[in-house]
Amino acid sequence: MSQGPGIIVDRKRATMCLEFPSAARAFRRAVLALLVCILAAYSNASALTAEETATIAAYEKVAPSVVNITTQMCEAESFFFCATPSIKGSGSGVVLREDGLIITNSHVVSDAQNIWALLSDGRRLAARITASDANNDLAIIRVDPGNKPLKAIELGNSDGLRVGERVLAVGNPFGLGQTLTAGVVSMTDRSIKNDGKVLRHLIQTDAPINPGNSGGALINLDGELVGLCTAIISPTGSSVRLGFALPVNLIKAAAPGLMNSWPRNTGWVLAILLAVWLLRRIMESGARIMMGNN
Repeated sequence: MSQGPGIIVDRKRATMCLEFPSAARAFRRAVLALLVCILAAYSNASALTAEETATIAAYEKVAPSVVNITTQMCEAESFFFCATPSIKGSGSGVVLREDGLIITNSHVVSDAQNIWALLSDGRRLAARITASDANNDLAIIRVDPGNKPLKAIELGNSDGLRVGERVLAVGNPFGLGQTLTAGVVSMTDRSIKNDGKVLRHLIQTDAPINPGNSGGALINLDGELVGLCTAIISPTGSSVRLGFALPVNLIKAAAPGLMNSWPRNTGWVLAILLAVWLLRRIMESGARIMMGNN
């Protein structure tokens, strides 16, 4: 301790007082650094993986191109006397063109008296069948989108699919629209018997497919259509992760013919022309007979 004129200085205490603010700052820095590390660790733990990010992006890209289809049909015994269809059904569809062409499975819309397509933006539009190919379980329906075009899906290449590749199914299972399920390609070029028909070259997937998914999209992580969800094998009627999809390359090959009505109607046109020709010949023969009798 030293003394000055009227001042007593404790050097030890003075040194401690000078050192205390420095120690406090160091402590605060250490606490702050610890908090930063905790926040960084939490952020890394809660961040999406690359696959999750790709899945979200693919779904958001495709969802506007997938529609929910509802149908009404008459009971079999009242077909000729059906004023109000009573049996309801549901399925899914995929937008092929912005002007209202939608592809789905033939079994989703066959025998339907009324068909509606519920879009992702909430619009519910009446639809009609423009073409159907029961052998390949494909059908094309059309809606009138008005002045608000639909969003067509991007078509991929099913020939390049490999077993183990990640795929996503988007559809309307049990009426729950815009549902996403995920899985992998389990096998390609499968053949199964469905409703008495043999469907060939199918994509097998373990992505859950349930009633109502029929006609929905099977896509890759780039958001491209690689298949049309079509059938399941199940002892319960619900998914046991044995699902099948028509490959998109089959759709590419079949769709132009389905969308072009002339080849499909050629047979009917020829039949009508033949009937008109026969009727004309019969009338001419009848006229000659009558003239001969006179």
